[in-house]
Amino acid sequence: MELMEGMRRLTDERRIITGISAAYGNAEAMECCYYGNIAECTLKDGRMVPAARPVRENSIYDLASVTKLFTAIAILQLAEAGKLRLADPVGRYDGRFSHIRDVQIVELLAFLTALSSEERIDAQPDREKALAALFSVRIVPRPERRFYTDMGAMVLKYVVEGAADMDFYSYLRENVLLPLGMRRTFAAVPQALLPETACYNYERRVLPDGRFFLDTDCPTGTVHDPKARRISRDGRDLPGHAGLFSTAEDMARLAQGLLRGEILSKESLLEMGKNRTGRRLADGTYTHYLGYLCYAKHPIQTYSEVPACFSNGTVALNGFSGNHFSVDPVQGRFMVLLSNRIHNRVTVATGRPDPHQRIDTLRWDDGKDYPVSQNYVYCKDEYLKGPVGRILTQRF
Repeated sequence: MELMEGMRRLTDERRIITGISAAYGNAEAMECCYYGNIAECTLKDGRMVPAARPVRENSIYDLASVTKLFTAIAILQLAEAGKLRLADPVGRYDGRFSHIRDVQIVELLAFLTALSSEERIDAQPDREKALAALFSVRIVPRPERRFYTDMGAMVLKYVVEGAADMDFYSYLRENVLLPLGMRRTFAAVPQALLPETACYNYERRVLPDGRFFLDTDCPTGTVHDPKARRISRDGRDLPGHAGLFSTAEDMARLAQGLLRGEILSKESLLEMGKNRTGRRLADGTYTHYLGYLCYAKHPIQTYSEVPACFSNGTVALNGFSGNHFSVDPVQGRFMVLLSNRIHNRVTVATGRPDPHQRIDTLRWDDGKDYPVSQNYVYCKDEYLKGPVGRILTQRF
């Protein structure tokens, strides 16, 4: 099977990811397949020792930025229920954002306004200071060419809470997770399920100044995103940009629920995937093609996060930890890829002379070679999205 061979090459041969769960189908039917491990090692007495944990049907992954999908769904649900309007100002729902109280919800939803905090949120020593940095956000000049940001989704979580009069995760549980039977999607993974949860510890980065950084502060069940890690209180306060954990089957249930119109109207789903920002510039290059907290289909497939076989209007999101979610309301198909490119991998190598050179291993400061996952984005289309797309075309 072409898809399984792609999974094998990415895990066993090139070792870009530790393992992967995939789900795909249409509104009524789905198929799933799994390969590799959710963790490969553990740190003991300063040494990495083997501790392989195979990917299984119920393996749980950190969704990373795919969490933004839930934030967009919540905003659009509340708009459909008449509890907010997209033209409403942020300040109507949370007065703590004093510098952006007049910014409209839709401006953040559609990546139309750029925000910046006075100090880096992920550099703060504790939750209180991280929240203070978040509430300090101001409008800044918006980049013309490339503009994809977490800040809007982080603010919109508080809009959801203000409009719904409940905390963000409780809202999602009542209005998305329980109605769709998503019983293995969490902000805080239960202790009993941690052995079935992918581990994102021991991430390796080569920093811009050439220093080697090893993250040992992300035990299983801890959100990988550094801003979310500062704020979430171990999942008790879900941020709007990252922090949810889920399985491939649960995310397939979400896709099917969206396609069937069970939690959101088809009109709203089509609005979500509509291009709001992309255009061709005078020099022939393109700006980012973005919808409501998601990617929209780019006219040049090389630059598109939307699978080649999917239509204009597709809602697509990626997660830094190795995930992809896309749902095509025109063709009625979906694709879910949950993988782990973090665990004991070199995820960023900006301190190398040519950080864009495609390499599979990098010599660390301990003299050993470690797998490099920085180029996973270049491999997904060939090894995963392409094969899944051909399955969808043939069978769905």
